[in-house]
Amino acid sequence: MEPDWEGGEPVFAGLLERGFREMGVQVEREGTRRGLLGFAALAVVPYDVEPYRLMRYRRRLRASRPDVVLAFYDYDCALIVAAHQEGIPVVACTQIYWPTCPIGTHYIEGQGVCYEPGLAKCVRHAARSPVSPNLGIPTPGLPPPLGLVLYSKVRLRRPALSLADAIVANSEFMAGVLRRGGYDKVHAIHNGVDVGLFNPAPWRESTRQVLYPVARSGQERKGFPHFAELAKTIRAEDPSVRFKVLNHQGDELLDGAPYLSRTELAAEFQRSYMAVVPGLWDEPFGLVAAEAMASGRPVVAYAAGGLTEIIEDGVSGILVPRGDVQALTAAVRVLLRDPERARRLGEGARARVEAMFSYQRTAAGYYALIQKLLNKGVPPSLPTAG
Repeated sequence: MEPDWEGGEPVFAGLLERGFREMGVQVEREGTRRGLLGFAALAVVPYDVEPYRLMRYRRRLRASRPDVVLAFYDYDCALIVAAHQEGIPVVACTQIYWPTCPIGTHYIEGQGVCYEPGLAKCVRHAARSPVSPNLGIPTPGLPPPLGLVLYSKVRLRRPALSLADAIVANSEFMAGVLRRGGYDKVHAIHNGVDVGLFNPAPWRESTRQVLYPVARSGQERKGFPHFAELAKTIRAEDPSVRFKVLNHQGDELLDGAPYLSRTELAAEFQRSYMAVVPGLWDEPFGLVAAEAMASGRPVVAYAAGGLTEIIEDGVSGILVPRGDVQALTAAVRVLLRDPERARRLGEGARARVEAMFSYQRTAAGYYALIQKLLNKGVPPSLPTAG
């Protein structure tokens, strides 16, 4: 994984590493930033393995000889192929839909979810899809030649990615997407959060802030237009309610905040009454929803993707049909008018995350899978830190 990568994947990777170390497992991290030449090499290599990276990874693996390699998204499958060629078990960790979608989202702006890839459709999708700020490409969308490259790579990716001894998805929903995409050896292990950092503050009914905790707030698939619509409706009814958006300058309707560190985000959750996660795509997991829940705050979300595995409707949050902004608004309104119910949902949310979504539980799940691979199917025993 590249250093300084923004988003949930490096947060999860760091917590997984921390969980391993707390169990007494030695971890070595590898990652380099690609420059323009690196991206150019990716563009001209039709197969999903960049030769230079493959050779570099093989040299690195020969020198360190790890027991197992855990490979995160690195634009291609060079690390997976290198580990396979060196005879080292490798686990591919998939946090987004990069094995099955050229853009990794299965969502087309202005149209909705899409699970039927086609050449023309995917090239148009690439041109309309917002470019990740991690890439540093100064264009609103990907030019058609690059979209064509991405399409060809995803079509050629399966043989390389399938060399992994196991593929881990971060939800049962995403595991199903990968299996329907032709992948086997797929395992579902939910992501975990730091329940020590994200912890509840004393409940205050006077805190009337509704938080939209999504870093890339302007993207359609993240549901920003729906959040803005519900904010407009509710503020017309009750101007005392504040609506806050991360990574947003703010305006007359919405309060803004910059991109926050995890520590700053934890404090923001504690200052909030509830969180709203109105994703229009199938969120593979939903890290910020789990972090809000760990903070003892109820979450209102669209029932889509991995969010349906995190939130137990009516117990630890409220789920409404995807795209139904009226139902989303009604759910937020109900909780604002019923602080006792909001408090109970927040308590249920905290209890659910403690029981199911701590990073320690996630690390134990990965460790059990790795030990099963190393022991050829023999059930593992977990280590104890020293």
